[in-house]
Amino acid sequence: MKKDEILSKACFEEIKGVKVLRLKGKAYEMGYQHGYLLADKIDLMVNRTLLATAAYVAAQTGSDIDTAEELLWMGQKAAEPFLPQEFKEEMVGIADGVKDAGINVSLEQILLWNTNYDQWCIYCHPDYWKGDNQVDKKDNNQADQDDNQGENPVVGKNRSNGAARQNISKPAGGGCSSFSAWGEWAGGDGKLIFGKNEDNFNMPEQLSNRMLVVASPDDGIGHAFLTYPGMIGLDGGINADGLAMMTQLSSMQHESMKGCGIATFTRLLLTHARTVEDAIRIFQEHPRCAGIAYHVADARAKKAVVVETSSRKVCCRYPMPGVEALWQTNHSNCYPGWMGYSGYNMVADQVPVNQLKDISTIENWQNSLKEPYNFYVQAPSRFERYQQLIHEYYSNITVENAIKILSDCYDPYTRQTRDVLFPSWTNNILCTICALYPDFAYKAKEPVGQFKAHIANMWSLVAYPETGDFWLAINDFPAQYGGYEQFNLKELLERSSI
Repeated sequence: MKKDEILSKACFEEIKGVKVLRLKGKAYEMGYQHGYLLADKIDLMVNRTLLATAAYVAAQTGSDIDTAEELLWMGQKAAEPFLPQEFKEEMVGIADGVKDAGINVSLEQILLWNTNYDQWCIYCHPDYWKGDNQVDKKDNNQADQDDNQGENPVVGKNRSNGAARQNISKPAGGGCSSFSAWGEWAGGDGKLIFGKNEDNFNMPEQLSNRMLVVASPDDGIGHAFLTYPGMIGLDGGINADGLAMMTQLSSMQHESMKGCGIATFTRLLLTHARTVEDAIRIFQEHPRCAGIAYHVADARAKKAVVVETSSRKVCCRYPMPGVEALWQTNHSNCYPGWMGYSGYNMVADQVPVNQLKDISTIENWQNSLKEPYNFYVQAPSRFERYQQLIHEYYSNITVENAIKILSDCYDPYTRQTRDVLFPSWTNNILCTICALYPDFAYKAKEPVGQFKAHIANMWSLVAYPETGDFWLAINDFPAQYGGYEQFNLKELLERSSI
């Protein structure tokens, strides 16, 4: 197909103040459309934002920028063999489209950019992650590829300041969160409602380039997701068959870059999954990278599951009996006996990463989560707050109340409400669903140089996946402060087919 024919099926426009990229066709064609239409913005991501990621990794590992860049490239090379062919073709299309638009960005840079958040998830806990699982081993069994033992040879060789790992910059708090409710718990006509917040750093060039992507693949289900230019996915979304999903960092001791990351799983599920069973099978059939908890909901069947994953394990947590709701933040809840869960204890695999003191009983585990000066556990107070709010709005979880839940600034641990302009003190003091954390200072290579960044809500979404209606906040930071705009996925897909 000729270039003009490929491009005629896509457009990049602003709707209700939201940047919307609409793609249609085969995987390569959708990538080409993406690359050609957003070439200048992709240039910023790979030649500005990626420099900031290297600065972050350098700070986390106590290494210099050159070493941090080497680590990132090691991670990309480790992940590349596990990239499904359809998404490799899409990335090739992005690179070709950028090139044809007159911008000098390579396929290798696109591949690296698409590992950005998997590597962020791994390097956000540098006291545990050693990086040696990126080195090839004789045994190809994945369980033998991610034994995080020993010093990362690249960091150990090149660390300039000799700082002990525990004295390196403490990781910033945050992550993401989500909830779903249906039936009597949702109220009204019982339709499943899904809400999610994406929390991450405002790295250089990112805030002004947040966008909604509406994809109509020839070989799969139409869907929508939020991301940045050049990146094929990020934190989930919704599809035209009523499936919704969200990704939440849930750091584990068994992690590897030799697998699929959150962008890949976002697109695998949105393109190919119609049920929670489809989603679980996809997680089981593909190697996995960092510890992530995936919240998946099937609006038509009114079913939901949180699939907690590491490079070794896939564990499923379902709603408690009689409860038509589910929620997830950034710590594991797959602890036998907790909230009706039975199975492998994923919390045990989180102990060394999150430095939990005692998980011998549920009570001791919950107390360990509440340690106010634990800089490693990611704001577990939000999990408790979701539970409170879902019960508070029982049988009345409307769109308006869902937005209130996602915009909540109350910390149940301190029993204080965070001022909307005041950041949390630590990972565990005044951490709230509507997230705002302190600034961290970094120094990247030029042209970025010195910059500050902090974590808050990049975007926030409420959806009725069955009807395709969704409400999106994406124009402020925290995103909720800028208000929500209503869209309909099916209408957006119909516009793509014209």
